[in-house]
Order: sequence, then structure tokens, then C-alpha cells
Amino acid sequence: MTTSDAGSVRHRGANRWEALVAGHGQHLLQSFLDGDRAAAEELRELFAALDTGAFDRFLAARPDLSEVHVTTSCHLLVLAVLNRLTGLEAEGFYKGDPLRYVRSNLLVQRMLGLQRLTLGWPVYAFGAEILGQTMMYPSDQAPGSDPGVPLLTLNDWRNMPRYDPEHPIAGIVRETLLHMRRLSGIEPVAHLPAPYSLAAEVLGQETLIPALAAAPDVVRQLLDLIVDRVLKPWCDDLARSVPDVWLELSDASGSPMFIGPRNFLELAVAPVQRLIEENRWGDRVFVANYRGDLPPPQTARGRRRRAAPTEGAISFESLLEAKKLCCPKFLTRLEADAAPPERYAEAAISHRMPLYLGIGAVRLDRNSVTDVVTARSTLFEDTRRRTGLIRKVSDALAKVGAPRAALPWPGDLYVEDTNAETHFDLLNEVLRGCRS
Repeated sequence: MTTSDAGSVRHRGANRWEALVAGHGQHLLQSFLDGDRAAAEELRELFAALDTGAFDRFLAARPDLSEVHVTTSCHLLVLAVLNRLTGLEAEGFYKGDPLRYVRSNLLVQRMLGLQRLTLGWPVYAFGAEILGQTMMYPSDQAPGSDPGVPLLTLNDWRNMPRYDPEHPIAGIVRETLLHMRRLSGIEPVAHLPAPYSLAAEVLGQETLIPALAAAPDVVRQLLDLIVDRVLKPWCDDLARSVPDVWLELSDASGSPMFIGPRNFLELAVAPVQRLIEENRWGDRVFVANYRGDLPPPQTARGRRRRAAPTEGAISFESLLEAKKLCCPKFLTRLEADAAPPERYAEAAISHRMPLYLGIGAVRLDRNSVTDVVTARSTLFEDTRRRTGLIRKVSDALAKVGAPRAALPWPGDLYVEDTNAETHFDLLNEVLRGCRS
């Protein structure tokens, strides 16, 4: 491409931006995913202009933070688009060019109609890879640890590698965050695996789950070793290198619904608390993706489902308090949580914490939703109700001098994943319900 050609592309792309944010962008994405060749050519031109920096000034995130906004993790959608459009595969997408990665993620969020932007990446895979775990990189899916080749076992876990700031993944994370900070205008959020989830990645769930009951002291020591050798020095590095960084630890594998409430309280929480309480950057650490908030359900005969041997009677309040210790600045209810959103709103007001509410990806998945008409109506009403609860909490906090949170993640209403199978009509119902 000549200089004049690049300038022409840049000019045409910039002129198209207002149309994209007004709705054409989402239609363009959907048409491309449906196989429209004209849409493919238009997107190809658009991404070419994006790579030149033509749209950088339009990617800044400056929404009215007094309003309720929708955010989402969309890197799987971006990967699918670029893979089909240019042949770019997962390893090149996630590790090849951090600036392209940030620009393309922000652009697609704008095209979807989102005003409050965020950025995610394959957090568990990156955490394992930086330690030397053998990885699997599919062409058009997020990477993961090779389950057949665990890095460590329960016999050699003391050989846990140390965080290496010179590792390519460490550099990619730093560079990605700095680009996000510059382009979006918001404080960047580093996504790192929490201690338990990182242990599950490098040992394998099949090894770690039985050890919870058979060797809990070994698990505790392992998690403390991960804190000392990996996560503390990694967070130290990011706090030095990236101004105003937030440190979000993801811990789906350590959730109450996955390892049981008792194991969650006795094993997963403590190492996170260490990171929060023992470090100068600890007030910027949080875990917001713990799933499971109620004791085991009743059976049809009214008896409680038999608990695992290590479990006992755990109350909603106990689980909520533990989640709050790991996420001190806001309260989150995810789709997999069982307690109604209203109960979370009451707790948020009581604890003087902003409320964020998740909307599960499966509710927007074209392969899971068989009755789109009913799903549209239900999503709209649910979103409108949840938006009202978020506003209720915000109004109550304002009366006691606690303003709405301006934290950069996860946002008021968080669509937990957006990918190539997301039904955009259903996403629009979420956006419409949020605005109503």
C-alpha cells in the first residue's frame, strides 16, 4: 500500500466512524459473520485503517459515569473476526502485536454499541504459560494448558518456577496495559490468575481436587508458594511499570460452586487476602468472578442435598463476607449466583458498596436460545430490573456520601462473554433495557 493509499483509507475510515457507533458497525459485524463478501471487504478496509492509528482518538472511553453502562469481554469475538478476515490465528492474535490487540478490541466494542470499554485476555493460559506450562493454541479459539502435560505434580510442587519479568508473556502484558491506558483514557486492569486457579492450571484439576480433602495442608502451602514466587513479584512488576494499574485476579476454579463453600472459605480466600493485606498495591487487588453464593439446594423431599465430606452448613452471609474480603470496593452478582439480585442490592446498600450485575453469555448464545422472541423479552425485562437495582444502590450510597464507582472493570452490567456465537439481537435487548 502506498502512502497516498494509506491516507485515503485513513480518511475514508475516519469518515465512517460516526456511522459505525450509530449502529452500522454492529450490522457490519453480523453481515460479515453471516458470510457477506461485501461486508468482508468493508471490514478489511476498516481494520487496515485501524492499524494506521486513524481511529485512535475515537477509542477513548469517556462515558457519563453517572449513567448505568454495559460492558463485556469480547476478545473471542475479535479473534473470530480477524481469523476469518485475515487468517490470523490465536497465538499471533494474543501475542503478536499488543497495539493491534488493544485497538481491535476497543473498536469491536464500539461497533457493538458499548460506551464503557474494558479489555480482557486468556488470563489462565497466560498465567500458566509464563511459568513454562505446555500450552495448546487452537487456530481460532483461546489457548489453554495441555491437560496431558502438567507442569508440576503433588510430588514436585515445591519446584514451582519464579515469575520472570523478562518472559515474553510478562512483556506482552505490560505493553498491552500501557496501550490500553493511552488509547482508552482509563486506568488499565491487569487480568492475572488467582492462586487457586493458577495451581489448577499447572497441576491439573484432576490432581488438585482430590488433594483438597486428602492433603489440604499441602494445598495451602502450594497456594502460599504461588503468592510468594509468582503473583507478588508479578504484581510488583506491574505496579512499577504501569501507572494506576488495577490487579484483577480471576478465580473461577476456586469458586464455591466448583470446589465447595467450605474449601472456598478455608483454602481459596486466604492467599488472596495476603496479596491485599501485605502489599503496598494491595488496595488495587480484587477477585470479582467467584460463583456460588448459597448452600446446597433442598431435594424434592425437603432435605438438604448431601454435602461433600469437607463441607458444612455455610450461610449466604458467610460467603458474601468472604467475597467482599476478596473484592473490597464493589459487590458483584454473576449469572451463576443463585440469590436474587434484590438480595444483592440490599447487601450492597448495607455494606455501602457499589453493585455490579453479570449477565450470562449462555443467555445470548444462538446455539442455546431456541425461542429468540421470548428470550428478547426476558432479557429486556431482566436488564431493566437490574438497571433499576443498580440505580437504587447508587442513590442510597449518594445519600451517605459514597458516589457511584468509576472503576474500569467490570462495569455496571457485565455481559460475561461475547463471541462469534453471540446473538446480536439479544445483546441489543440488554443495551435497550439498560437505557430504559
